[in-house]
Amino acid sequence: MENMGRIKEIIFEGDNKACFIERDRILGRLSEEYIDYTAPDKYARILATLLGEVSCPIEDCDYFAGRVVEARPDEGLAAPNMLLHTLGHMSYHYEKLLSIGMKGILAEIKAAACRKGDEESLSFAKNAEIVTEAVKDYANRYAAEARKQGKTHMAEALEKVPYEPAYDFFSALQSVWLIHMIASCYVGERDYAFGRFDQYMLPYYEKALADGMSRDKAVELLAGFLIKTNEICGRCTHNYDTKPILCQASKQYMNIGGECPNVFSSVVLDAAMLSNMAQPQIIVLLKPDTDENFTSHVFEALAKLHDKMNIYNYDLLKKGLLDRGIEESVASDFTYSACCTFDLHYHTIRMEYYVPVPQIFRQVLVQGGYSSLNELLSAFTEALRANLQAHADTVQRGHGEEACRCLFVLDSLFTTDSAAECRYPGDGKAKYNMINLFCPGIATLGDSLMVLDKLVFDEKRYSYADFIDILENDFEGEETLREEILGYVKFGNDNAVDNYTKMAGEAFLDAVDALKLKHNFYTAPGFYSLEREHSWCHQIGATPDGRKAGTPFSENQSPTYGCDKEGITALLKSVAKLPFDRTLSGGLNLTFSRQMDAEILASLIRSYFAMGGLHVGISIIDRETLQDAMEHPEKYKSLTVRLYGFSEYFISLPDWQQRAVLNRTDYTA
Repeated sequence: MENMGRIKEIIFEGDNKACFIERDRILGRLSEEYIDYTAPDKYARILATLLGEVSCPIEDCDYFAGRVVEARPDEGLAAPNMLLHTLGHMSYHYEKLLSIGMKGILAEIKAAACRKGDEESLSFAKNAEIVTEAVKDYANRYAAEARKQGKTHMAEALEKVPYEPAYDFFSALQSVWLIHMIASCYVGERDYAFGRFDQYMLPYYEKALADGMSRDKAVELLAGFLIKTNEICGRCTHNYDTKPILCQASKQYMNIGGECPNVFSSVVLDAAMLSNMAQPQIIVLLKPDTDENFTSHVFEALAKLHDKMNIYNYDLLKKGLLDRGIEESVASDFTYSACCTFDLHYHTIRMEYYVPVPQIFRQVLVQGGYSSLNELLSAFTEALRANLQAHADTVQRGHGEEACRCLFVLDSLFTTDSAAECRYPGDGKAKYNMINLFCPGIATLGDSLMVLDKLVFDEKRYSYADFIDILENDFEGEETLREEILGYVKFGNDNAVDNYTKMAGEAFLDAVDALKLKHNFYTAPGFYSLEREHSWCHQIGATPDGRKAGTPFSENQSPTYGCDKEGITALLKSVAKLPFDRTLSGGLNLTFSRQMDAEILASLIRSYFAMGGLHVGISIIDRETLQDAMEHPEKYKSLTVRLYGFSEYFISLPDWQQRAVLNRTDYTA
């Protein structure tokens, strides 16, 4: 346990202004050396050179080998260097890596290239070989360093993995970590996920027990693995205290549960409680009645980990995939790889688009003269459809082969059907291409529809044109009206007005369903804002719900701050009315002001899922603590809070975001 504490100290002592100095220096030189090199193996060779030159540091406290040297950028150094980069936000096929190693994956690729015989396939196989050999040599250099430091067990593993199959629990974790670190830090991008971790790691855990390892030792070893994920980006944030690295503020996701939770699923929960760091997020795909012991363990962990877990309604999501025509074996294997963002595990690379829904809604409002709510909704749906179709047309064209070689120089070995087809993911030819489409501000939209229906279409107190003039003037001179509107019962209190927010959601989903897509493209829509409710708000004029121009709109699936007044049960009933049966993504954050018993959390979330709810994430924090942390940040370096689908260190957030967390409705259940 002492090693675990020292690793945490290193992470907290890290410098958020540091770059991956060796990476950026080497790539800076290679940018010049390869400026005129145009052969298809360009990026594979660059990665090979990089891995051959970076050092292999190991700390005495390290459970697993794999660290990146950091320092503040040299004057004039481009940091982060963009010569190598990827899209990130994906899950690798770690089960295949562990079972046959990179050696076996390369053999499959070579056989496919030989069978196909075309130039593109042969080029793909050559690049795969360059990258595979480079990773093998890098692992061997790490093995030599481990032997030098007397870490024999670590050295023996690195002499085999990740090139050869994993042979025990330790070697499996070492193999996964080294590839994960290379992808995140050296190729470089955010949010690489560990996929269905409990499924592919189970055989290695069972072998460890058979070989005499205790469960407690396995939990400690896994906790050491989990802590390593926090080294990737330290305590920086993506929007304020940024770090000059491509994977800055990376969030890493580990999915467990689903159709068949197993004995190792609970080991993951115990290891997460032991490490208790912001990363990785533990994603529980909950099928409540499959294994009552596991389900109980989930809520025990949630009561301790709070903001470091996400819980998803597995049955609802799987049904949504089957309804889309996804074959059952793939539909059962979905994961989340970033924030509240959906993917089909390694079967696909995942794309995302935050649809400017509030902006489109505002434009539709001011451009038309509508005589009914249905007429307005029809125009809104069509405007959304046009915007979505333009985006879909762009992404369906793919990146092109040259761009794919750069973007997927490593990823292509471990994602989609690259090995079988000798093609880069991102070229649009994969069997499954998943487009996440996010609708921000759903409560603001619904409450606005309610106000329009009441004041304009039903009571006819204002003509449509007159009410739009009031919005255009930002309620100036209409303070009495605005106070009246702000006093209306809004979304989040389990009454009839919730239907307006449901209508807004259905308008968005109708637009999604109307898209013309190629046969291998699928949509994953959801109600999710990330931080757009703040970053976009200055683009959006006043809205009918009483919101003034330039002020934040509602977050994710939540009611507008302060509008849910009837307690947690009413809130959950309201949100469950949203058409989640047509979505695959999005998030609901709940904040409690006191520690909650596991039994209470279980009752709330199981009831919510039974009503059709999609997702829950929680924070347990009181306003006094947050206010003190804002005044005395030095006392709260380890305080984490839930943002949108992940944890952040509170003192690393910008002032506006700290205040947004402070302004959330908190419950005592």
